[in-house]
Amino acid sequence: MNCPKCKSEKIATIFWGFPGDMKELEKEIEEKKIVLGGCIVTDHDPKWECTACNHRWGERNDDAIDSFDYDQGYNLDEVYDQ
Repeated sequence: MNCPKCKSEKIATIFWGFPGDMKELEKEIEEKKIVLGGCIVTDHDPKWECTACNHRWGERNDDAIDSFDYDQGYNLDEVYDQ
């Protein structure tokens, strides 16, 4: 994949939302495989960023980001591991 603006091949996936554990992401951030998009997530956030010119484009796929089934609710025993 190439950046539509500068044609660079240096493309990173944008991570949207609050990361639960930054330690897991540090290596990918250092290698510029991902960039942090921010904690505020909307319905029209871009999916990729060119690390050469910082151009952002594409559409984020919610299914790939959040696989939790909200219709099922929370099992408090599992959440608090009692």
